[in-house]
Amino acid sequence: MQNKQMQERPRSAPPKSLSRAGAILFSSLWGLCAGLIASLLAVVTMGVLFFVVGTPTPPELFGDYVLKHIDVGTFIRLLIMFSPNSKTTPLGLALLAMIAIGTMLGLVYAFLVQVRLPAQGVLPGRREWVVALLLTLLMTLTGVLLFNDEARQNHYGLPVLWATIATDLAFLLDFAVYSVALCLLYRLLLPKQAAENEEEGVRRRRQALSRVGVAALGLVSAGGAAGLLRGYLNEYAAYDGIKTVSNGEKTVPITPNDGHYVVTQNTVDPNPNINLWRLEVNGLVKRGGTYTYDEVQRLPSTSRAITLECIANGPGGHLMGTAVWQGVTLKTLLEQHGGAQPEATHVAFYSVDGYTVSLPLKEVLEADALLAWRMNGVEVPQKHGYPMRVLIPGRYGEENPKWLTRVELTNHFVGGLYSDQGWYNGSLHMTSRIDYPRGSVAAGASVEVGGIAYGGDKDVQHVEVSTDDGQTWNDATLTTRLSKDAWVFWTWQWRPQQAGRYTLVCRMTNGVGEVQTGKIQGTVPKGSTGYHKVTIEVK
Repeated sequence: MQNKQMQERPRSAPPKSLSRAGAILFSSLWGLCAGLIASLLAVVTMGVLFFVVGTPTPPELFGDYVLKHIDVGTFIRLLIMFSPNSKTTPLGLALLAMIAIGTMLGLVYAFLVQVRLPAQGVLPGRREWVVALLLTLLMTLTGVLLFNDEARQNHYGLPVLWATIATDLAFLLDFAVYSVALCLLYRLLLPKQAAENEEEGVRRRRQALSRVGVAALGLVSAGGAAGLLRGYLNEYAAYDGIKTVSNGEKTVPITPNDGHYVVTQNTVDPNPNINLWRLEVNGLVKRGGTYTYDEVQRLPSTSRAITLECIANGPGGHLMGTAVWQGVTLKTLLEQHGGAQPEATHVAFYSVDGYTVSLPLKEVLEADALLAWRMNGVEVPQKHGYPMRVLIPGRYGEENPKWLTRVELTNHFVGGLYSDQGWYNGSLHMTSRIDYPRGSVAAGASVEVGGIAYGGDKDVQHVEVSTDDGQTWNDATLTTRLSKDAWVFWTWQWRPQQAGRYTLVCRMTNGVGEVQTGKIQGTVPKGSTGYHKVTIEVK
């Protein structure tokens, strides 16, 4: 009797294929859902890799790639467009675009695998695995080839070769996670045929549980991605563009480390692990070599006051500062390796964040470039380029790269971010500044006018001051010389006799007799020129 009841128990109806329209609709819907969740899992993977091994994320690499392939005018327009979040907004858009592309690839995947619906079983078939494998290989190859130049960066300071290998392996893992997740999730989401002797209600519950599980995984992935993104933004380099001092204050000869101007191209600056970091010297040298941080500090060193000025510093601006830097000169370093080969014409400096600067070797040696590991008596702070940065007197700050990891001699120019965009890469322009007085002064009283002048690696010969907007000039007194590569302080005693409004102007002459130009030129893209002017009310 019991066997008879079991035989009479209703079973699910024989499997029926969906109509063509229904199959396309379900395949598209679940392909998009699987693509979205797989994309979120890939975001989590790339975030974990960034924090654990320091590999850059695909949105960062894409941003670096784009910046090298636009001109300076487009770069400035984008900065203005996305201001005040000119770094985080484009990065966020790149991340969203990556997720959107991953979602749409789910649709492509569904078209390629062409699973007949309702599907049989929960495990992907051979065709699905082959397509997933091909997707992994194709996306990895695209990333490796497209971002070959950007791949050598590493948050924790891996040497160039190892950083490139780590980034390429991260591509493989990122895209493998995406493709495998897409393959499995798509199959789980598809409508299924009932198993043999399976009741219809059981089949429906099993299908519902699968989809609930996929949805839960999607929510967890979204939460994980959001958490990693918050952690990333907690390291955001918000100090970008900090000036040295404010107007109206006397400038100190040596700028404190925490008061020195700083600019960075990065959303998050690298944080080199000194046990991983190496300084490499290679290319067209007689003997290549590699140094640990301890070995670097045993090289013959020297200390020198050097002024740094940003190319974005306008007349009277404070995007400049002076520190006493200690390190090995490039000339001495090359001597340790037998010197340059005869065909070497350029030196390229590579940083752990992927930044590259290339300059004529002769000019860099004549400027007596310094590779420094100490700033004002302490280790170079992270935001100033720990563990080592380059100081090239007479060049704007963008050509004094931080976080140095490789020095390479070449027989050609090597492109970099700002040079590829078309920024000026010659000797910096002379600048002089009036720091005080400000506002109003008393008629008949002696007033000290003072400020700084800087001529790069050509020193400062003298400074002149005008009180009538440049019609007549008076010689100022140079009061403080720190080194030939640092700013010079000057003063001039003024005793205004009549009340009124006066326009104070200053200009300098460098060590080879060249006079600072009064021609007004903006900072973009060649660096500013023109006199600094201050209006004073005499009462």
